[in-house]
Amino acid sequence: MFRIDYRQEINGLRALAVLPVVLYHAKFSLFQGGFVGVDIFFVISGYLISGIIFTELSTSSFSLVNFYERRARRILPALFVVLIFSTLISWILLPPIEFKDFGQSLFSVSLFASNFLFWLEGGYFDTGIDLKPLLHTWSLAVEEQFYILFPLLAILLFSVNKRFLLPVILLLFFTSLFLAHIFSEVNFDINSKKGSFYFLPTRAWELLMGALLFFIPKSTYTPSKDLLNNILSLTGLFLIAFSIYSFDEDTPFPSIFTLIPTSGAVLVILYGVKGTLANKMLSTKPFIIIGLISYSAYLWHQPLLSLSRFYFVGELETSYLSFLILLTFLLAYLSWRFIEEPFRNKKKISRKFILIFSLSGTLFFSAVGLGIHFNEGFENRYTSSQIELLNFKSYKERDELYRNRVCFLRRDMDESSFSDICTDGPIYIWGDSHAASISYGMRKLNKMSQYTSSMCPPILELDIPGRPHCSDTNEAIFNSIDSNNPKLVFLSANWILKSYKDSYSSLEKTFDRLSYRYPNINFYVLGGLPQWTPALPNTMVKADQLLQEKETYLKNQLYHEVKLKDIEIERIVNRSNENVKFISLLNLLCRDDECLSQVSYPKNEPTAFDYGHLTGSGSIKVSSLIFESINYQKNNN
Repeated sequence: MFRIDYRQEINGLRALAVLPVVLYHAKFSLFQGGFVGVDIFFVISGYLISGIIFTELSTSSFSLVNFYERRARRILPALFVVLIFSTLISWILLPPIEFKDFGQSLFSVSLFASNFLFWLEGGYFDTGIDLKPLLHTWSLAVEEQFYILFPLLAILLFSVNKRFLLPVILLLFFTSLFLAHIFSEVNFDINSKKGSFYFLPTRAWELLMGALLFFIPKSTYTPSKDLLNNILSLTGLFLIAFSIYSFDEDTPFPSIFTLIPTSGAVLVILYGVKGTLANKMLSTKPFIIIGLISYSAYLWHQPLLSLSRFYFVGELETSYLSFLILLTFLLAYLSWRFIEEPFRNKKKISRKFILIFSLSGTLFFSAVGLGIHFNEGFENRYTSSQIELLNFKSYKERDELYRNRVCFLRRDMDESSFSDICTDGPIYIWGDSHAASISYGMRKLNKMSQYTSSMCPPILELDIPGRPHCSDTNEAIFNSIDSNNPKLVFLSANWILKSYKDSYSSLEKTFDRLSYRYPNINFYVLGGLPQWTPALPNTMVKADQLLQEKETYLKNQLYHEVKLKDIEIERIVNRSNENVKFISLLNLLCRDDECLSQVSYPKNEPTAFDYGHLTGSGSIKVSSLIFESINYQKNNN
């Protein structure tokens, strides 16, 4: 019943999985859905691993010790080499806070629990997440957790009655798929959505999908049915390609949508048999070679890209990205040739050695990770002046300055949470966390009413994934404007956020509704704040720019991205009535692509403590420039 043969086209399918992942993390726009490569890997892994387990159990030759030995030989040697490289380079490049975080990830990776850590640290698509060198190991953690549990389940079912195997797998498959879909699609809180992306219970169905292939009669995909095999296998390739080029970060994932690339992988595995066009394509030498080194390529690409972004401060030029991709596959080949292959050879390396090697490596990286964490990322690598600047990344004044949970609502709070103190003057500021960061300075200069909510732009009738209260909150703010009839209303948001990208038809409707209903109120739409990658304190340290008693400017890597979005927003504003105007913050804060990085009043502070949220002094500076640009005088109430 159960038998798995070597099929070289599956190596080609591995190549089709790893290439889009690498290109996605390199931020090539054509591969915006390249993250689906991981899902293809899951199907392949489920197919191959289940084949081994089922075949050996059916012949009573299965051994847990042998199974885990093979997994250790396959996974650990190449992983340990990449961890050594990542640790050494991170020591050189990463500031204390980031290096401390790296220590946590190193510890969790060594225990195959990094999916839990990255769930706590942020979503896979969050801003700045691509600066984590070991982010990609979340998928290894999921697979290893599956490898621990699934063989035990299979042993149990075979010992009781193997006829239960298919019904149980089907039950687990549909349960896991159901959980994945409801947590990704339904308006659960953001932590649930992140957990759905990272956790085994909502990913297991993809691995089980591969296992289910062994229950499909082989007669359905024999070479005698060449036409059908060709049609179905090419359909599989199309589904994979469609996912890569059509999905993006806003696609609910994992969910029912994930069935598209995974079904594509299934069709290729089932029907891409010898003689089909799909088989011929995937069996070409380039695909075979890339498939053979795909695991090492997956291991190497993220540390190279992430650490390079730290070194060069910001996004990388296409030429350098291309070089890093070539370097990824060169290192992958060397890793496969001199590490993976020797360690998988039982004649060269004994079981005893693998056991000692695996345990020693796990203990070593666990200890190193804990050492980095508890030593606060070894701050002594930096001068006191650099540490002073980097400490702004833990900006403790933020909650007080932004009036957190009072006039700046968090994701789980609805409009009823706004305090009475939020309405405190004839000027309104309305928007997300970027609006909240500007509000402090505005309140210092004038009586202000602050209505801000995390990741809720000032757009009516807009639903943001993971933010179930945005629409109602914005409607409540609109009603407050209606009741209080302010003189000025500032609308501000982090306009370049990808989750806002489909909102601009609603944005125009919002402007129209405001301008026609309140022709005597002046509405000012604030363009995007300068954004920094990595965080501004990191950028300043890298540029040898320390805190000084003067204003300073630095090259801003994301200037053009924010500028393009500003042009789009301004175009919408210009179609509205005259009482809706646009203010470019880039024009106020930047000289070409160099933007204000530090202010000296009232304190010497960077303008932002992270990628874009303003410090207290930064907020006062920005606010004063805004009021000057519209000739609004201080305390003009």
